[in-house]
Amino acid sequence: MTEACLMTIESDAEHRLIVHALNRTAWRLCDRAFDPSDADSIVAYIELRGTGEYEVAWVRGGGGVQTYTTLKEVLDAAMEHGRAVVPRSGRRPNPIPARPPLRRRTRGAR
Repeated sequence: MTEACLMTIESDAEHRLIVHALNRTAWRLCDRAFDPSDADSIVAYIELRGTGEYEVAWVRGGGGVQTYTTLKEVLDAAMEHGRAVVPRSGRRPNPIPARPPLRRRTRGAR
């Protein structure tokens, strides 16, 4: 890896969180269960504010921004966040019988 790695957190067999330093006050939190080139590997971005608090922009699971007082709180929240979010698979979504998929019209068809 070319980036400096701040720490690795072994949460369980399926999720391994790793914190990559982007600069002295910003980090990217990734899940090593995914290929590093996969956008799904990014869990959140963390920034140390001037107040000493950590601002976290959640990427996985709908986003949102939250503030934490310690890095340990951030990592604990990431573990809980990871349990609550089911990563998307490469499969097609399950069909909903009451709502068939839209069909694309071909040119000239009415």
